[in-house]
Amino acid sequence: MRRRDDDHETIGGRQPDWLPWLTGTLADLGYDLSSERSGGRAKLARDTGLSQGIVTRLLGGQPVSYETLLTLSRGTGIPIRDLLIRTGKASEEDFSVPGSKIGHAEVLSGKQLSPEEVAVAAGVPEEDRSWFVTMLRRMRKNGTDDGGNSAGGAAAEG
Repeated sequence: MRRRDDDHETIGGRQPDWLPWLTGTLADLGYDLSSERSGGRAKLARDTGLSQGIVTRLLGGQPVSYETLLTLSRGTGIPIRDLLIRTGKASEEDFSVPGSKIGHAEVLSGKQLSPEEVAVAAGVPEEDRSWFVTMLRRMRKNGTDDGGNSAGGAAAEG
């Protein structure tokens, strides 16, 4: 994946295009960013392990490093892919797998993902993950995750 240089994006006082998306996403996750005294920035710093200064720069629309975005992703559950694409550090093409089938996710290692890993990779909100994991396990048990082959479901039914 290529990394782009961290150019200062607040040229002429204009906020970067990704900032409203990020603040909205963080607000949806329960971070009150309505003012500097609301406590949302401090909570975000605590939850992610980022310093107050880095959080202030990030929410001020200033460029941050890949490592900062990775830490933010791990601390909040925002998919790193979304953060990298929205902030301009990567493009959609950086995440495409050449020759992959449309509508099918591939794992380059060939290892089958656990239901928990699928939930995280799919960006399922934390409050819905338990339900999602249960449904995946039921589908696997019933043989309905066989890539579209209906024989698995019919065989499970007897």
